[in-house]
Amino acid sequence: MLRGKLSVSVIVLVSLCLLGTSCSDDTSPVSESSPPPSNTPAALLLPARAFPQGYQPAELSVIDLREQNAAALESAGTAQFDPPQCRPTADADLNSKLDVSNTAVSAWQSAAGNTITELVTTVPRDIDADVRATVGECAQVTITITQGSTAGTTVLTQNRRLTPPPLPTSLSLMAESVATTTYPGGRTATSQTLAGYAVVDGVTVQLVANSTENGLSDLEFADLFAQAVARVSAATD
Repeated sequence: MLRGKLSVSVIVLVSLCLLGTSCSDDTSPVSESSPPPSNTPAALLLPARAFPQGYQPAELSVIDLREQNAAALESAGTAQFDPPQCRPTADADLNSKLDVSNTAVSAWQSAAGNTITELVTTVPRDIDADVRATVGECAQVTITITQGSTAGTTVLTQNRRLTPPPLPTSLSLMAESVATTTYPGGRTATSQTLAGYAVVDGVTVQLVANSTENGLSDLEFADLFAQAVARVSAATD
C-alpha cells in the first residue's frame, strides 16, 4: 500500500523539524509519472527494488523538502546550541539552492513510521562543514528551543562518525546521530538518524534514515548508501 505525503527533512536537524508546526502530515496520494530522462538527477535515484523490505514509497517533492528544511533551519536560528560552534552550516547553504531543475528526491516509510530519504542534486555539498558539525567538541550537542509552542524543549544529540564502505570519492561522510528530546514537563522521546553524504564529480548524494524503533542497522545503511553513490558514479564517469 502506498503511503501519504512524507513530512521529514533530510538535514541533521530532523528533531527540530519534528518540533515545528510546519511538519504536519497529510494523505495526498503518490502521483504516477513517466520515467525521467537518463541525464537528470531523478534518473540517478536508486530504484525501488534497492530499498529494504517493509518500506513503501511516500510522496515528497523537492519543493516540500526545501520548505520543511527551511522550517527546521528557522527553528535552529532561534535555538541555543551548546557548544555554539556546533550549529550546522552545510544544510542552510545547500537548501537555498535546491530546485526542481537541479534536484530529485525519493522518500520511503515503514509501518512503524521510520523513514529513508534519498536526495541527488547537482549542487555540491560542503562535506567539510558536515564533518566539523559531528566530531570533536560537536560529538555531543544540546539544542534548546527558545521560541514557539515547544519553547523549553531540549534536544541532546550524540553524534558518531561511522566508517563508510569503499566509495568512488574521497568527499564523503557517514554518521549516526541519536537525539533525546525532553519536553517541558519531563516527557522524553528518542530517535536515531543515520546520514550519508557524498559528492561525486560535482553531484551530491544524500541518504538519511530516521527511526524511533527497529530502524536500519549501520551495515544495512552503509550498503544502501554505497549503492546510491555507485549509481551516481557510474552515470557520471
